[in-house]
Amino acid sequence: MKSTKRLVASFCFAFCVLAASSGADAAEGLYHVEASKAPAYPSVAIGRKPLYGENFQHFPWANPAAPKGCRMTESVRGSFDSLNTWIVKGRSPTPIHGALYDGLLVASPDEDMVSYGLIANRIEVFDDGRRVRFHIDPRAVFHDGVPVKASDVVFTAKTFEKDARPFYQLMLKQIEVKALDERTVEIRLPEGMEPTAILEFGEMPVIPEHYWRDRDFGATTLDPFLGNGPYRFGSIDAGRRLILERVKDYWARDLPVNKGLFNFDELSFEYFFDETGAFQAFLAGDIDKFVDMSAQRWETMYDTPAVRDGRIKRFTVEAWWPLGMNGFFFNLREERFADIRVRKALSLLFDFEWPNENVFHGAYRRTYSYFQNSEFAADEPPTEEEKALMEPWRDLLPDEAFRQSWAPPVTDGSGRDRDNFRKALDLFAEAGWHYRDGKLRNDAGDVFRFRILTNSQSQEAVLSPFFNNANRAGIDAGLEVIDNAAYEARLKARRFDIAYRFYIPPVIPGEEQLRMWGSAGSGAEEGNLIGLENPMIDSFAQKLAEARTLEDKRLYAKVLDRALQWGNYVIPSFHDPYAMGRIAYWDRFVMPDSRPKNGIGDQSWWCKAAEQDKAAKNPENGRP
Repeated sequence: MKSTKRLVASFCFAFCVLAASSGADAAEGLYHVEASKAPAYPSVAIGRKPLYGENFQHFPWANPAAPKGCRMTESVRGSFDSLNTWIVKGRSPTPIHGALYDGLLVASPDEDMVSYGLIANRIEVFDDGRRVRFHIDPRAVFHDGVPVKASDVVFTAKTFEKDARPFYQLMLKQIEVKALDERTVEIRLPEGMEPTAILEFGEMPVIPEHYWRDRDFGATTLDPFLGNGPYRFGSIDAGRRLILERVKDYWARDLPVNKGLFNFDELSFEYFFDETGAFQAFLAGDIDKFVDMSAQRWETMYDTPAVRDGRIKRFTVEAWWPLGMNGFFFNLREERFADIRVRKALSLLFDFEWPNENVFHGAYRRTYSYFQNSEFAADEPPTEEEKALMEPWRDLLPDEAFRQSWAPPVTDGSGRDRDNFRKALDLFAEAGWHYRDGKLRNDAGDVFRFRILTNSQSQEAVLSPFFNNANRAGIDAGLEVIDNAAYEARLKARRFDIAYRFYIPPVIPGEEQLRMWGSAGSGAEEGNLIGLENPMIDSFAQKLAEARTLEDKRLYAKVLDRALQWGNYVIPSFHDPYAMGRIAYWDRFVMPDSRPKNGIGDQSWWCKAAEQDKAAKNPENGRP
């Protein structure tokens, strides 16, 4: 149950998906770190009170009486040539992370910034979260029966700092880790380091020193290495199939965080080079569960007998992580894009409604916020408190910003919206660009032209009507698709007109916003990719970086969001509200009536055959 939410926090302007908004208010300020006291179940919470405390028996969406048995088979796109998911080298079978290894803590699936004890059965916090002690449960063992010790945790930290993925290396270089005795580990965070590192460290897997001491952790391997989690390696067919076996004497099976979970005797992962093959295997019944990444396929290709008669069931789960800004970012260093009228005009030519209806079957939603799908998004008119912060910068904001929330232009869905087209030409004319001789030209006769730089053709369908409108306006517009290495090099050198990018914010935004949008970071090699220099945005980003309560974070993030939105620095594209949340499965399984806040909840499923076997053996008990 390793959380991906906090991993996303370390990647900005990334091309990943994946984090959720916080629901609970801060208890004593955002950075108040608190460990639970006995007799409550051990936990660490940052800026909030944990949902589960003294009477915690199991998660409410897990059934502790769920029967064990059977195999769950699901498809995975790609291949693998190494089993080590924690290093950069090789292609690893990513779905297995979290099943083979336990950490000191496990992230809560129902709340943000809260983790519960797993290997750690007691946690102590000192010095306002700068120093934390983890006490290791004496029952914790690796799969060979060797007890988990503090020295294993220290060994893990040193090994991951040297050989693991950059996320871990960057974090561990700053944290001091030492063993106080055989079952006690203490970590110290330097001043200025976000306390979320406590949770990230705690959720890191603990690997066995006695196994890895004489092996190269940084090398690719297909050897079934030793773990300590609910599953171990079973059958391995390199690149094609991987089967994990449930550890029946798993030391933590009865802990509240695990009761009712990990119910399948085997987890089988079948690898396919493309989703089409995986989908066909699913329809044939060879795959039990299929996570459909295609909105178009979801809408058009499930009209089959198995779906109609209920043998295949489907459900959707909305994204539970911040989606951020997904769109076409202007390079403000280019003189023509420094004029907001030009940026507004191009936004008016962008038609999302036509391709969404005619190509994507209405499956996508238009992105509008830099904190999309989070509590920090400015999606309502500003409050009085927000307006008071905006007032000193009135000259840099339109009057509408004080009355309403921002939204991108909407077309009539025809693909040739005349009203928006006319408004765009008027704005171009105000900015000195006029339609002459079939081209949009400035007074010097230069033709207005641009290229959208990207490393993928994923946006080609939505850009087609945009380019059509641009060409009608006399603009020389086009798409430049290059490989990822060249793409990153061009961005680094700031050699682009408009770049297609994802910006995914952390679960709780902070100092990184100043790097992303602040004037000080607008030079080459700095974090401000688009060259934005705006004193209002500098001020709001600085206040957000300095905020130390969740309430203040919301306030300053929303005014920052408004400043960015009304600046028209991006033409927002679209997002998939059900990314990784379109689930189809054969009706061989049972699931509890509810799901966790963050996730699909498939760790709590069980199979009907095991349920029937259990009922046959214990007819008086009935269904679990």
